[in-house]
Amino acid sequence: MNFIHLSDIHIGKSRNEERFATIVDWIVANPQEHKAKVVVITGDLVDDGALGQYRAFKQQKDRLEGAGLLVLTTPGNHDYGFSGIFESSEAMARYQEFASGGVGYPYVAEVDGCAFILLDSMLQEMIDHEIWGAQGELGQQQLADLDRILNDIEENRPDSKVVIALHHHPFYYRYVMTLRDNRRFKSVIADKDGGDARVDCLLFGHKHNEHRFAEKEIEYHIGVIYASGASTERDDGGNLVVPVIDAAASTITRHFI
Repeated sequence: MNFIHLSDIHIGKSRNEERFATIVDWIVANPQEHKAKVVVITGDLVDDGALGQYRAFKQQKDRLEGAGLLVLTTPGNHDYGFSGIFESSEAMARYQEFASGGVGYPYVAEVDGCAFILLDSMLQEMIDHEIWGAQGELGQQQLADLDRILNDIEENRPDSKVVIALHHHPFYYRYVMTLRDNRRFKSVIADKDGGDARVDCLLFGHKHNEHRFAEKEIEYHIGVIYASGASTERDDGGNLVVPVIDAAASTITRHFI
């Protein structure tokens, strides 16, 4: 099962709208190369929650869906308010209308034996903090719901590959950028008997640095732990990167455009 992982599009900043359209052009034109059925975007779709930014994102999302791809999104701090730190009920409503389709989190989508579980790492952050900063928090209820979902998959669909996606880093070393309840989150996804984790792929964004956490994959017994970086920022070679993950083989193929 192949899927594409993008993050931190930040439409409304610099030339990101144009660059995102270039990424979508490549995805739509090259189905035989990426062989993906799903595009996962882990937050910061837009830069400050403005209506025009969301409309521009929706235009590209519609193109992906028109090409037969399922587009799954998680919210980031910039999606819910100005400068990524101020809460806006209008911005939240726009995210639901133009990006998520109004789904609640955790949200589960099952495709070809792969269960994609999307989390809202802004949920508890917004409840507890008037001005957010760059941290996130899932909250006790969402973690309990995640545990229940994982139990159901283990009991009823044990052969499914499980992919969890959220915006905030659960492993990042700097306190000001990490998920506040990262320890509780990691205890939920860990195997209760000390074997392989209950998750096959763990995806996130937020820090704008692309990185595969190989040491954490070994430590937590997870096939892929990956931050795709900011998809609309070019690499040192001047390329935009489209990462394609094979959930069964635990591999990442990076396509340069």
